[in-house]
Amino acid sequence: MYKLLVKPLLFLIRPEKAHHITTYLLRTMFRIPGIPYMMRKMWVVQDIRLERELWGIKFPNPVGLAAGFDKDALFFQEMAALGFGFVEIGTLTPKAQPGNPQPRLFRLPADEALINRMGFNNGGVEDAIPRLKKKGNIIVGGNIGKNKVTPNDEAVSDYTTCFHALYPYVDYFVVNVSSPNTPNLRELQEKEPLKALLKSW
Repeated sequence: MYKLLVKPLLFLIRPEKAHHITTYLLRTMFRIPGIPYMMRKMWVVQDIRLERELWGIKFPNPVGLAAGFDKDALFFQEMAALGFGFVEIGTLTPKAQPGNPQPRLFRLPADEALINRMGFNNGGVEDAIPRLKKKGNIIVGGNIGKNKVTPNDEAVSDYTTCFHALYPYVDYFVVNVSSPNTPNLRELQEKEPLKALLKSW
């Protein structure tokens, strides 16, 4: 059904719009009584052979959802119910920002791939916290970055702000200094800037 009907329909819509439509429908469906339970019974596999323990965290399975899909911690509960062992939210920045101009997400059908130039579009770290307070036992990682307008010599402040804001609510952190879609961000990968950043906490 997906390949014959759903996928062709989605491919008639711009990729970013298709993403928002599908995630909205997923969240709406999960508000129907009994659906979350049914989804967990169908997709969540509990087997001790799949468990992994890293950094003192016990992951129910090693398959997680990478950052970029749930930038604002809007549907990590739904993703966990679909069987992911952990969900990484973000990239979150201290202040909300719109990201790069659209279009910024492109399909490569022949390669079954996507190219994105999103640019850390998100609602800001504080906006995500009320939802994270309800995460329960879901393992959530916080992927953090700096705002586009923040110069690199002030980047430590942005990362520190996100770190302290999310610390009570996430299980691990990912420090994003690799995105090519934020100007000059990858300069923070150099030895001295990275050391200064990681030692700031």
